[in-house]
Amino acid sequence: MRGSLSNCSSLATSPCAGFSLFSTAATTRPYRFHSQQHKFSTTAFLTGSAHASPRSLFSPAASSTLRSSHSSTGIRVATTRSRSASTMAAANEQAKVDSRLIVISGPSGSGKSTILKKLFAEFPNRFGFSVSHTTRAPRPGEVPGRDYHYTTRDVFASMVADDAFIEHAQYGSNLYGTSLAAIEDVARADRVCILDIEMQGVKQVANNPRLPHRPRFLFLSPPSIAELEKRLRGRGTETEELLQERLKQAEVEMEFARTGGIHDKIVVNDDLERAYKEVRDWIVGEAEAQSEA
Repeated sequence: MRGSLSNCSSLATSPCAGFSLFSTAATTRPYRFHSQQHKFSTTAFLTGSAHASPRSLFSPAASSTLRSSHSSTGIRVATTRSRSASTMAAANEQAKVDSRLIVISGPSGSGKSTILKKLFAEFPNRFGFSVSHTTRAPRPGEVPGRDYHYTTRDVFASMVADDAFIEHAQYGSNLYGTSLAAIEDVARADRVCILDIEMQGVKQVANNPRLPHRPRFLFLSPPSIAELEKRLRGRGTETEELLQERLKQAEVEMEFARTGGIHDKIVVNDDLERAYKEVRDWIVGEAEAQSEA
């Protein structure tokens, strides 16, 4: 599943787990979105620090130590408070969450959808999924607005002309794109945004001047093309022609992940639980993943 921010003239910042939204546009232009008229700023962009601290800065240990100092001498109080300050500073540092945009890519059939569902289930209030637009038809069980924003080629072309997308690409015979509005939706929910996009989109996001802080890039790879073909045939959703297109594209993507110089992490999904743990630990940090387990 592929990736299955509004006119902010009066809003200086928006709590996007570390991102701020700014708009320098004097006017807005309308575009069609799910049969409703919306507006967006053609020059909206993202700024902000790479870290945010959503949790309390005061650890239980620090609070307990500070309370115990009240019955001590003045020297002990000063010393304990100094240690408490150090403890709180350390807790503050540990509580910092890397809130940069997370870009996950990989061939169709590599297991991105399954792993992302597990991540969102384990951290239900941490991440937000940027829902992409696509011109392909929904698959059985997919829900418009949750899995994708399904649209026509004419509407998609109009959005491209209006500069509505932060990235867009053609994959097979279908078009896909991540709109600024979709990223803003995640920002308003105060969550770290995750994009699930293809190789062309990865290149666009990696070089996008609207993102002053470089996103984090992870590639999820099948163990082999033969195993990927087995998975795709077992899924039963592609024609033979489309299946062969996907296999050829997968070879290109896997080579690009190894040599393109963009991806920070490559995870081979040869075992779902092991691959999920590796993805999770890279995204949230091994220590935090264990503490929340």
